[in-house]
Amino acid sequence: RIEEYDSLFATYIYSGLDTTILPVESEVINGTVGYIKINSNYDDLGLIIRLFERALQKFEEYEVAGIIIDLRQNSGGAPLGLAGFLTDQEIKMGQLEYYSEKTGKFEPEGERETVYPNQTQYRFKKLALLVDQGCFSACEIEAYGFSKVPGMVTVGYFPTGGVEAEVARGQFLLPEGMSFQAPTGRFTLPDGSIFLEGTGVQPTFKVPLTVENLLSAEDVVLQVAESKVK
Repeated sequence: RIEEYDSLFATYIYSGLDTTILPVESEVINGTVGYIKINSNYDDLGLIIRLFERALQKFEEYEVAGIIIDLRQNSGGAPLGLAGFLTDQEIKMGQLEYYSEKTGKFEPEGERETVYPNQTQYRFKKLALLVDQGCFSACEIEAYGFSKVPGMVTVGYFPTGGVEAEVARGQFLLPEGMSFQAPTGRFTLPDGSIFLEGTGVQPTFKVPLTVENLLSAEDVVLQVAESKVK
């Protein structure tokens, strides 16, 4: 028997994740492409927004050809509507609904989630969004907003996790300190379809899932996105 771990670590969705870094990091790649990595939507939320906008400001100053927003390995927290910096149009998100025994159907709860345009807007000729299965919960909501920005190309091996659902009313305490949660609400889009659950944010350009790509020392998904925004 031969023990081999390369394939395991290559496919693990949180392989190489560093939890000590800033929630948002940015740099200019090869002098032409602005790259923003949003590592978390859970840390200091005000800091996340400030760092994200600061990156956009710097990229405008450098007159980059395009930008890449990387949401891979972001396990969520709170959706911040960051796409509002990149479009002057509202983006309609999910409408929370709970099943009503009285009416026998799902009924809306509260207002539909919406990404509203920020007063300060930033424009770039080309845009790319990186996603993977490690992006779920609030990260999926953030990714959906970004994916609806005009001109955005979504790149990845896989879509986001596809696990967005309402579990606030589905918390159960079990014996011996165990707990269990299950979704009791759903989110729907204006056309009545289910929002994200089971599908996630799909790549508009799906990177081929090959042994060579997975075991490459290079970030193949980032390289593909870079080729799209140069």
